[in-house]
Amino acid sequence: MSLAQQRECKSSEDVLASYMNEDKLFIQYHPIVDLHKDNVIGFEALTRFPPSASFKSPVELFQLAAQTNRLFQLEKHTRKLAIDSITPYLQKDQQLWVNLTPNVVHDDSFTPGFTHTVLQNTEVNPDQIVFEITEHSAISDFQSFRKLLEHYREQGFKVAIDDVGAGYSSMQMISELKPDYLKIDRSLITHIDQLREKQYMVEALQHIGKKLGAGIIAEGVETEGECHHLIQMGVSLMQGYYFGKPDFPPPPLPRFISKQVEQQRNNHWFPLKIDEHTTFSELLRWTATYEGSYDHRFAMNDTPSGKEVLALTEVVRFAASHSEKREEPIWPHLQSWFT
Repeated sequence: MSLAQQRECKSSEDVLASYMNEDKLFIQYHPIVDLHKDNVIGFEALTRFPPSASFKSPVELFQLAAQTNRLFQLEKHTRKLAIDSITPYLQKDQQLWVNLTPNVVHDDSFTPGFTHTVLQNTEVNPDQIVFEITEHSAISDFQSFRKLLEHYREQGFKVAIDDVGAGYSSMQMISELKPDYLKIDRSLITHIDQLREKQYMVEALQHIGKKLGAGIIAEGVETEGECHHLIQMGVSLMQGYYFGKPDFPPPPLPRFISKQVEQQRNNHWFPLKIDEHTTFSELLRWTATYEGSYDHRFAMNDTPSGKEVLALTEVVRFAASHSEKREEPIWPHLQSWFT
């Protein structure tokens, strides 16, 4: 190494060292929600720092750490910072998601067991920690990295693959690492309520996740339409600005989300509403335009006699078999037929 290169390396190390101070680096948390439970189930830890002339983003900081063989040192610093700062806020049924760079195993200073040691001084359990592996990170040594993940799993930690569907070697990474969660990249989520091609891709990933026993998380959800369509597709785990931006302390789920989701869930399971004025012809017109599933869906019969839940397939079959009564209200006939 030339004298100039030595000086540059020393300068880079000094810059990196200056950032590994609590005054320079801090953590914000991005909520991950489960809309079946209307609750925040976890927080992704995101490294942040004040505006800087040296780095435009934390990604550049981690790239420098990798180049100067100090990646593990930086990951240890940010991971401890994330765990320590969220400990007063993390509930027992919530998880902390932290980044794990695959090539950290090649860092000369790498030794397993650091995270477990940090947790011993907190009330956070290993099964509350999810190591998030970005799909943008090319893994040069699957065998070594897989052994590392096996070590973490033996201690109770979980594993997620981030940015699934964004490119690179997703399928190989999924098959080799067998993650507990697949986080679908926002490129497949944006406008999913309008683009069938994206719906097909997410459906395929849902099928893969089901076969592997991995949970599916939709990233980058930003609109009500995207959220509601994902619910209709059976995706309940989501993350995105629609639910809250990264912040500290960890942000709760906004109240308006719960009300919207409850209404959407009702529309999902009860797509047909029948009142005392609904006629046979109106029901048949509804059937002709309905594009959803009939399996495990119901009609809500809300009439003066009370509310009744009826199997959607049975109601449609009944209406079709009595089409001659087109302008008559259907509810008295349904009432006598089902009783």
